[in-house]
Amino acid sequence: MAKRKLQQRASRRRRQPRRVVPRGVTLPSGELSRQTQYAQLLSDPDNGKMLLDGVYDGELGNIQRFTSTVTSNTTTGHTCGYCVFSPRTGNGFIVSTTTSNTAITFSVTNAGFPGATFLAANAARTRGIAAKLELIPSSFSWSEMTGEVCAGIGSNINFVTGATTVDHLFDVAKAYGPLTKKTVTSRWFPSGMDHVYETYNSAFNDESNIVFIAWRNVVAAKAIPVRISYVVEYTLKNTVGIPLNASTSNPVGHNVVLRALQDHDPHWHHNILDEIKSLGKGVTADLGVFARHMVRKGLSDLGSAMFKIGPKALPMLLA
Repeated sequence: MAKRKLQQRASRRRRQPRRVVPRGVTLPSGELSRQTQYAQLLSDPDNGKMLLDGVYDGELGNIQRFTSTVTSNTTTGHTCGYCVFSPRTGNGFIVSTTTSNTAITFSVTNAGFPGATFLAANAARTRGIAAKLELIPSSFSWSEMTGEVCAGIGSNINFVTGATTVDHLFDVAKAYGPLTKKTVTSRWFPSGMDHVYETYNSAFNDESNIVFIAWRNVVAAKAIPVRISYVVEYTLKNTVGIPLNASTSNPVGHNVVLRALQDHDPHWHHNILDEIKSLGKGVTADLGVFARHMVRKGLSDLGSAMFKIGPKALPMLLA
C-alpha cells in the first residue's frame, strides 16, 4: 500500500507542467501596465483609469475628469456648424450657420465646456490628458436623417477667426460620412507640445492639438447636442490656499503609446468608419490584442515590467 502511494505521488509530480517563464523575467500583476492604461484612457476618457502619478514629464499637477454638454444648430435656417475643443487650454467654441461655405466668426470661451466653473476658480495652468467629443442626434427622427458629419484632430492654426468655414473642416477632417441614428465620436490625442502647461482659458496655441466635430446640410434649426469628456492635469492658483505640489510627474511615454495606436489602426480616434473597422481593423476593444502589439513592437512598459528594459533603451524605442 505504501509503495502504491509513493508511485501515485511520483506520477502526479511528473504530470505537472514545466515552467515556461524564463528566469529573470517578471510578469506584470493583474493590474494593467501604465502604457496600456493610457491607451485605454485616450480611447475612453469617461471610464478609463486615470494615471494620478502623471502622464507627461515635469511638474505633477492635479488630475481630474469633467464632462459637459453643449448644444448648437437651434437658430432658424441654420443647417451646419462645428464644435471645437482645446484640451491644453480647456476652452473652445460651438457655432452654426446657414450655409457650409460661409465663414463663421467665433470667439474662444470656456463657457459650457467641461469643468469651467471649477477650473476658473482653482486652476492656474492646464494640460490635457484625454478628451472626447460625441455628437448625439437624439432629436432627429428617421425621416430627418439627412446631411453629413465629420470628425478630426489637428493644429489650432487650422482655425482663423472669421475665416473658417464648415467646408474647410470637412476638407481637413480625418473622416466623414452621412448622418445616421448613432452617436459620432471624435477623440483627441496630444501633439508634440501638449505636454507643456498653458494658462487656463487662454488663446489657442498653434502648436497644440484640438479636436472637432462638424455637420452640414442637416434639417434646419434642429438641435445638435455635443457631449464633451475631459481629463485634465492642472496646477493650483496661489490664492486657493493649498500648498503647491513639489512632486515630479512619472512620464508614461505618451508618444510611444500614440505610435502603437496609430500603427495598429489609423482610425482609432473616431468611429465614423466603424463598419469598415468591424471587418478587422478595430483596436482598443480588445486590450489583450493591443498589449501583444506593444510587445511585438518592443515597447515599454509592457517593457519595463516584462523585459526589464531600462531607461537607456528608450532612445531605441523612439527611433
